[in-house]
Amino acid sequence: MSCLELSDAEAVKIAEPMMEDVMLGVSRRDYQLHCTHFSVNLKSRITPEVFLTDCDQRETDWGLPGSRELTAIFRKHKSFTLVWVQQYTRTDEQVVAMATIALKGGRYFVDYFLLH
Repeated sequence: MSCLELSDAEAVKIAEPMMEDVMLGVSRRDYQLHCTHFSVNLKSRITPEVFLTDCDQRETDWGLPGSRELTAIFRKHKSFTLVWVQQYTRTDEQVVAMATIALKGGRYFVDYFLLH
């Protein structure tokens, strides 16, 4: 199935549990939980050391993650990208959370992740 054929509800049903683990991993500073659904490519770029450094910086700047609101879904044949407004405990600024979910070998993986 092409990701172009997924409804919004189907895309969210696939992505939300993954994003929950990603953000819970950030809150708990738990690298294993954070990268549970990452593709091999993404896991190779976000090492435990980089993860903890990023957690330290985000906590200092923004606090801990809170709720998020989906704002957009972009689709390609083998992937789709979701964009959320991510709330944090110590800032009223809007933080963008973005995850690209890729279909590889019949399974879905988080292939790109960004907090900005």
